[in-house]
Amino acid sequence: MRLGEAVRTGALAGLGGAAAVTTANLIEQQLFLPRNEPFEIEPIEVAKTEARNAGHPLSTGGQWAAGTAAHLAYSALWGAIYGVAQRRLRLPHLLHGVVFGEIIWALNYPRWGILPQRGILPPAGERSRTRALIPLGTHAVFGLATAALFQLLSRHADRG
Repeated sequence: MRLGEAVRTGALAGLGGAAAVTTANLIEQQLFLPRNEPFEIEPIEVAKTEARNAGHPLSTGGQWAAGTAAHLAYSALWGAIYGVAQRRLRLPHLLHGVVFGEIIWALNYPRWGILPQRGILPPAGERSRTRALIPLGTHAVFGLATAALFQLLSRHADRG
């Protein structure tokens, strides 16, 4: 597979991963959080916090639109990175997917991660066990879905 194909295929797989991680996040919160705890949708929190910090607070609809757009772009970017890495490393897709998803978690949720550093969410270690574990599970889902879709799309492209 050529580099451009790996980037395109990975980006498409990442978009599918975005749908999977969003669905998994809502299901896990529904199953594991107490009924009185509000759901957390991280891309919406990112859009809301970053816009407020920039001095341009968004309406609720604006938060959803910006958060969704950012999430899709971020997922496509990570999918493209997956495609390039998989093209080079040729690891077993399921293993690579889980590891890949947890690397993304590690870049975002611990004390040194993007979300705590930007003031969007507290570090995982300062959250309830459930709130800390849900993103671990959902990022494994993102990695697995992205890996499975990349493999499927790659096979389809090879048949051409």
